[in-house]
Amino acid sequence: MKFRKLLAFIFVTVVTQNSSAARAIPEDDGYNEVTIRPSDLPPDAPRFQDFPAKRYAGKNAVADLSGSPLTKAYRTRIKAWAKEKPNFAGHFILATWGCGSDCTQLAIIDAVTGKVFHPAGVTTNVAVNVHQKLLEGGDLWHASGAIKFQADSRLLILIGSPEEDIKRRGISYYVWNENHLSLVRFVHKAWYHYTQ
Repeated sequence: MKFRKLLAFIFVTVVTQNSSAARAIPEDDGYNEVTIRPSDLPPDAPRFQDFPAKRYAGKNAVADLSGSPLTKAYRTRIKAWAKEKPNFAGHFILATWGCGSDCTQLAIIDAVTGKVFHPAGVTTNVAVNVHQKLLEGGDLWHASGAIKFQADSRLLILIGSPEEDIKRRGISYYVWNENHLSLVRFVHKAWYHYTQ
């Protein structure tokens, strides 16, 4: 938590010094106006129950590591995750691991076939300046809590910047369609604030 605040402070200081048009004002709770907050979640946002999936209880297939270069590069992580129970979209395993501060890499493994997917445009998520309440549920590091999913739903929610793209920073709602993710809703949250 202290690192995120320090990172946000450094960024704001550098941007402010380099451009008189950019600023981020700290608020009373220790965060600032560009923090992705619980209040940014739209009341009519897609819900997990809107995209149901039947849970798979069979035996997991061995992960197919002969696919993409990403699969080969992360074969140790993928092999370990492929042994876990399906945790996403019925018969899929959403595998995550750290890729740096506030960064989470992900892959989707089909527990039935062993096929590994690295969804286009959604292989990493960076959760910089995200309110702690939105990160709850993370496993080993807080950034993993910025990826929300359920075993009985095809909905995937990313809070942060997919692929470290600040133009895509905010809250992204995706639906898994057996071999790819489709963006169904996006709530943009700018990284810094422009003044007139």
